[in-house]
Amino acid sequence: MIRDFTQTVEQLKELAKIINEFQSEAVQLKLIELLFSSQGLEALAAPPAKERKARATTVPAEAPASESESTDQTQPTQPTQPTQPTETPVVVKRRPGRPRKVKTDAPVAKKPRKRSTDRPGPSMILKQLVDNNFFADKRTIGDVVDYCQKVYNYDYKSTDLSGTLAKLAKDGFLVRAKNPESNQFEYSKE
Repeated sequence: MIRDFTQTVEQLKELAKIINEFQSEAVQLKLIELLFSSQGLEALAAPPAKERKARATTVPAEAPASESESTDQTQPTQPTQPTQPTETPVVVKRRPGRPRKVKTDAPVAKKPRKRSTDRPGPSMILKQLVDNNFFADKRTIGDVVDYCQKVYNYDYKSTDLSGTLAKLAKDGFLVRAKNPESNQFEYSKE
């Protein structure tokens, strides 16, 4: 096991900071693989079983020495160069749930968005309500949704209207104040 666990943890934290500076995951994995292999920790950096099997089949086997080379000692033997391991591509696992992007040569024409003619957009209806003095009294988003449903028969969600109401308040068309009792924002034209 690890002799000085706390020291190893600290060293790994420092190492993680340095390795995470690289943007490419492939570079990060290659650095970790090189580090572990140089420290004699190949077991920690061992690739998954599928990749090990692929590496074993792609590494060429050395030719066995012939009998004449082993028995003939009159010729000086030349020192052999250390063999370099073959370069294998680093396999980066994709995050689950992310679809793979497929590049196509032909440009894909985008479909034009269909606009709903059932009701006007949130900014249009809210500007109309501001002009008609609907906000003379303090109103919550729920009040606006109910009013649009009852008077205009338009279905809006509170999330449809909240951004536009906040923008109207920011631009000075409405005043936004939080009601301490209901803990909701109220909008008025003061």
